[in-house]
Amino acid sequence: MARTGTQPRLAWFSPLPPLTSGISDYTSEIVPYFDGRADVDVFCPRPGLLKPPRAPRGARVLRPARYFGRRDAYDACLYHLGNNPDHEFVYAAARRRPEVAVLHDTVLHHLIAHATVERGWDPVGYERVLEDEYGDRGGRLATLRERRVATDLEKFLFPLVSHVVAEAKGVVVHSHDAAARVAAGAPKVPVAVIPHHAGAPPASVGSIDRDVARRMIGVRPETFVAGHLGFITRPKQPAAILEGFARFHRKVPDSLLLMVGADRTGGALPRLVAQLGIADAVRLTGYVNLEQMYVNLRAMDVSINLRYPSAGESSGTLARSLAEGRAVIVNNYGSWAELPHDVALKVEIDRPQAEQVAEHLVRLAGDPDLRAALGDRARAYAHDHLDPVRCVERYLAFVRRVNEGESG
Repeated sequence: MARTGTQPRLAWFSPLPPLTSGISDYTSEIVPYFDGRADVDVFCPRPGLLKPPRAPRGARVLRPARYFGRRDAYDACLYHLGNNPDHEFVYAAARRRPEVAVLHDTVLHHLIAHATVERGWDPVGYERVLEDEYGDRGGRLATLRERRVATDLEKFLFPLVSHVVAEAKGVVVHSHDAAARVAAGAPKVPVAVIPHHAGAPPASVGSIDRDVARRMIGVRPETFVAGHLGFITRPKQPAAILEGFARFHRKVPDSLLLMVGADRTGGALPRLVAQLGIADAVRLTGYVNLEQMYVNLRAMDVSINLRYPSAGESSGTLARSLAEGRAVIVNNYGSWAELPHDVALKVEIDRPQAEQVAEHLVRLAGDPDLRAALGDRARAYAHDHLDPVRCVERYLAFVRRVNEGESG
């Protein structure tokens, strides 16, 4: 692409708030750090007639269609792809003109199925993509899904990402686990690992510490508080979290579990809370904005972040928990396994997870020094690895590498 001016010009395809996507927040928070280093235009459609996308500081927001009339004005285009319907416009643009694919997930099957066969719009296109990647097996799976006899498990087993990766000029991922998945399908495509940045708290929560946060949400200072942040889906193992907390709560009655995020379990979450008899010790907040999320996070003693199966993603809420110096409990799996063992307590996926969650909570509740040490190491890890400025520098270095490879 032609370079203009003294700074690189970047086209950046991504959802933006008010869309309730983690990648919307990711873009809103990292794009301002490009100021002074690059000129960024973010391409995003209007979320609704009366809901224009909110422009990140220092960037313009343009309609996606405008990119294709001015694409030579940019040094690079980065397509931020996630595995949910908010990214249909990004996927369509990436297929129309492949550039740098930023994979927030290394599974795109859910997105593609939603955009085609699940809405009855393009079953032929869905079948074609599956057959191109998986041959006869893909065709049979497409037939099963058209007849509504397939499950979501097949979407993890058949990730439908190779066609995007193979056509891309370069690929950005957030973990070495994701990089290995990409390299297995397209070993010759340049790949960069740029960790998921930790973001920065909104200025409005700057003076809110643990005690103030607890007063704001009505929790006593001495109560032990565990929590989960973000959309609550079945792969995030809410049953293991709730059952593990129930075991722990029997031993430590002065305890509370905050489940902070929209419930995407189809109603299973409140039913399980009731079955376990812990309704008085669990708060289901529903979706909250970023400010409210930080208030709840600062009220917590420990943040639990499980994920199985994984779509090759990294967790923005985990990055925030680490940066806030919170003790964390994670699965020893996927990108979560890359956290050092002295930074996070690990839960193995091949052993009963609820038992392990309970054991970790008992240990953390009984050992404030351990909680403090884990929190200090978490904060240091976030400072060294998840700093947005360093992430921006890696993006710009990779853009130069891809462009030099093209010109060479």
